[in-house]
Amino acid sequence: MEHKKTTGKCPICGKKNHCGYGGDCWCNGEVFPAEIFRLVPAEHLGKSCICKACLAWFKESQRCET
Repeated sequence: MEHKKTTGKCPICGKKNHCGYGGDCWCNGEVFPAEIFRLVPAEHLGKSCICKACLAWFKESQRCET
């Protein structure tokens, strides 16, 4: 995710996002479905990274819907 700064908290659940912005981050090898960003409040878009747990939850929920 390209952004200018990070808050350290996931904009979806509010827990620590373990962002490695500016270094080696867990999310570098992940695919974020475009739809997940609809869950992020506008004021957090591009400023807060989604955590691994929310990404996994979202992907699982999408898989179950198909």
